[in-house]
Amino acid sequence: MKNILLVMSLFLLTPGILKAEIIDSDNDGLSDADEALYYTDSNNPDTDGDTYTDGIEVKHGYSPHAGPGVQMHQYDYDKDKLDDWLEGWFHADRGKGDTDGDGDSDFDEVMRGYSPSEKNGESKFRRWIEVDLPKQRLYYFVDRVKILNLPVSTGNPGTETPDGMFEIMNKIPVKRYTGVGYDLPDVKWNMEFKKGGYYIHGSYWHNDFGLRTHSHGCINMRTEDAGLLYMYTDVGMPVHITGETPKKRNVGT
Repeated sequence: MKNILLVMSLFLLTPGILKAEIIDSDNDGLSDADEALYYTDSNNPDTDGDTYTDGIEVKHGYSPHAGPGVQMHQYDYDKDKLDDWLEGWFHADRGKGDTDGDGDSDFDEVMRGYSPSEKNGESKFRRWIEVDLPKQRLYYFVDRVKILNLPVSTGNPGTETPDGMFEIMNKIPVKRYTGVGYDLPDVKWNMEFKKGGYYIHGSYWHNDFGLRTHSHGCINMRTEDAGLLYMYTDVGMPVHITGETPKKRNVGT
C-alpha cells in the first residue's frame, strides 16, 4: 500500500516539476532557467533591445546582451577574457569571472587546461599549439577548441620554419640572437621547439605578423602575444606545424 501511495505521489508531483522546467515568463523562447544561465531579463523578451528576442539570439549563437550581429564568441559578459561561447563549452558561469571560487579566473584555468567549474579534483584538458604556415597564424587549442588565434611571421623561403610534429623543449625569458647580418638582444619569451635554434618568440623589430614571413626559421610573434603564450605553455606541450611557406614571403603567394 505504501508503495502504491509513493508512486501516486510521484505521479501527481511530476506535472508540476515539468511545468517548472519550462516556465517562460516573457514568452521569448528562452525558459526562465536558461535566462538565469545567460543572465538575461526573464521579464523582458529582448534584453539588449535589438528587436530580436533572447530566445532567437541564443538559438542562433548570438549574444542577447550586445546588440545586433554580435555572436557569443565575440562577447564576454563577465569580462574574464573567456568569451560567452567558451563559457558554455567549459561549463563556466557566464556571470562570474571565477566560477568555482578557487581564486583563479575561468580564463586562467582553461588556458592551463583545467575545468573552471571544478574546485577540487579538476579535470585536465589536452592542450597543444598549431602553426599554419600558409596563413601565418598560430592557434592555441584546449579540449579541441581554439582558444587563441594569433598572427605570426615564420621563416622566409630558403630558411623555412620546419613543418611536422614537435614539442616545447625549453623556455627562456630573455635571449640574444646573433648571426650573419643580425644581432638581436633582449628578445623576450623564447620557447624552443626544435634543436638547431628553432624558437617561438617575441619580435620587436617588425610588425608584419600575419602578413609575411620574416625569419631564419623561428616563429616571430608580437611581444605581448608571445608573453601570453609563454605564460601558459609547459615543456612537453605539442607543437604542430602544417602547410607550406608562402613562396614569395607574403600570405597568399
